[in-house]
Amino acid sequence: MTYRLPIFLSTVVAALAAAGFVFQAAGQTERPARFVVVVDTSAGPEPALVERAAAVIRRAERTTGAEGELRVTRTPTEQLSVTHYFAAQEYDTVVGVRLDAATAVTPVKARFPATRFTLTGERGLSAAVAGAALAQ
Repeated sequence: MTYRLPIFLSTVVAALAAAGFVFQAAGQTERPARFVVVVDTSAGPEPALVERAAAVIRRAERTTGAEGELRVTRTPTEQLSVTHYFAAQEYDTVVGVRLDAATAVTPVKARFPATRFTLTGERGLSAAVAGAALAQ
């Protein structure tokens, strides 16, 4: 009978620990997903693309409650700077439109593995933002 006491105690301790975790998690407020859309315009000004990205972000914020940002870059250095900044600020997702993956994503992804990166073109922008707004 002495071997049952340690098993019983370990079961009770495990159950109490699990219950404490559930109660603590239930009491915390859930924060909305945070994402940034980075549009690169190094090939030249793209006002229609930038406006479309802004509209997609606004729609995602309205429909999901997510927090979105828009940044427009003009050089590879700006691409890297912006993606690094938002990953360091613990944004959930960085959506890149026309970004150079080797310059702006690979080095940042290695340093901030918790941040998701989605690279897309104009056609995939709406779907990428919708996924980012729902992800956490």
